[in-house]
Amino acid sequence: MMRALDDGRFVVRGNPEEVAGERRALWKYTRLWHRNIQPGLSPKDGYWLHGTDRQSGARVQVHPRGYAFDWTHELATETVARVVQSLALPYTVPVLHVGPGIVFAEPPPARPWPSLGIEAAAACALQACEVAARLHARGCGPLVFGPSHLRLVEQDGHWQIRWLVPGIEDLDLYEALELAKDHDREHRHPRWDWGIDPIQHDLWQIAWFFFSLLAVDRSAGETLDPAPREAFRTLLGMLDGGPEAAGVKDAASLAGVFAVLARVPSARVQGLPVVRALPRLYPDWDVVIADGEALWKSDSLPRGHRDYVRLPLAVAYHQRASRAWARGEHGAALADVDRALEIDDHAPYHTTRAVLLDAQNRRDEARAAIAMAFTMDAEAKERGFRTPDEQAAWEKAKDVERARAHLTRGMFALRAGSLDEAEADLRRAEELAPNALSTRALAAVARARSR
Repeated sequence: MMRALDDGRFVVRGNPEEVAGERRALWKYTRLWHRNIQPGLSPKDGYWLHGTDRQSGARVQVHPRGYAFDWTHELATETVARVVQSLALPYTVPVLHVGPGIVFAEPPPARPWPSLGIEAAAACALQACEVAARLHARGCGPLVFGPSHLRLVEQDGHWQIRWLVPGIEDLDLYEALELAKDHDREHRHPRWDWGIDPIQHDLWQIAWFFFSLLAVDRSAGETLDPAPREAFRTLLGMLDGGPEAAGVKDAASLAGVFAVLARVPSARVQGLPVVRALPRLYPDWDVVIADGEALWKSDSLPRGHRDYVRLPLAVAYHQRASRAWARGEHGAALADVDRALEIDDHAPYHTTRAVLLDAQNRRDEARAAIAMAFTMDAEAKERGFRTPDEQAAWEKAKDVERARAHLTRGMFALRAGSLDEAEADLRRAEELAPNALSTRALAAVARARSR
């Protein structure tokens, strides 16, 4: 089931199902059939829709929603788009509308990149660093860097980027393979590893973008003055060794390297945020819940896709409840947890419900809720296939949730004076996932015993 734009401002041409199908097939080409990719950039219009802005009459480019089983991925993409829209950064293609789907102003045509001198190529890479640094500060990454996303225009005799963010991840590798002399070598390059740190990924790709623009041989860097020569050597070291091996850990630092090569004042990059660990980017839970409820209640949602909406929708209610609780809005928080449990009878939601009931002095109900958390955890079945890494992460998350349940039940027992029960639960919480709360609670048990 596809979700079309419902804003009313845009006339959209084309079939979103065809676009979704083309995008789904990309990973097969890049990961399974990469040797069959033909050389030379192919047209990419099939990965977006086109339309018109009724207000201005201008042409627009549309990133439509995909299938319902991709709902959480589409939400994450739209969350990035809202950040891009709010920042309105230079060198990016303007985002005009978000949800469901994304509408961009019409970008320049996607063409092969021009061949540039060192200074001009560095100027374009510097622009990419400036955008990346500000997006990293808001939790956006990894980004996309191929010719369909990083489009170049010549303006007043200078080359500039027009970056389409967010984009289509698999399209980057597809285009890199189209341009590669050796498909296997390109496919094996570590910058394409799925597990790479997102900031390191983005810095690495910007370095490759720079060298892809160069009209001169890489040995030309040795003819530069000392400071630019050293900057050029740093970038060469990044190509196969990666940014961290070259001592570059953030987009602001990489921007400084390109500023030297582009011969622009260092003051231009001094205000860029230094981000070395990507902060978590959360969606607007009100938006997710409204969208998810509409999907969940839709008669056109295929039966086989319902859990792809149901389970994330329950998570959204639980997340919103946690934020309401933090603001002291305990009634709203409890209502959201109750709705989460209606959708998905999940053990951690019962633990949260117990905490909320206890905060409202509904102690008997709180004890019943925490007992239900343990019952549901014992009866829970694993959901779906996981890779070994995903399984390890899942088990760690389960231990954290079980520790929270033991901590909650232990705190209830401590308050009731049942010190043996309290200590058993609190020690179990410490074994599963040590944290400051369980440590302090165990100290409280020790003090109570000594009195």
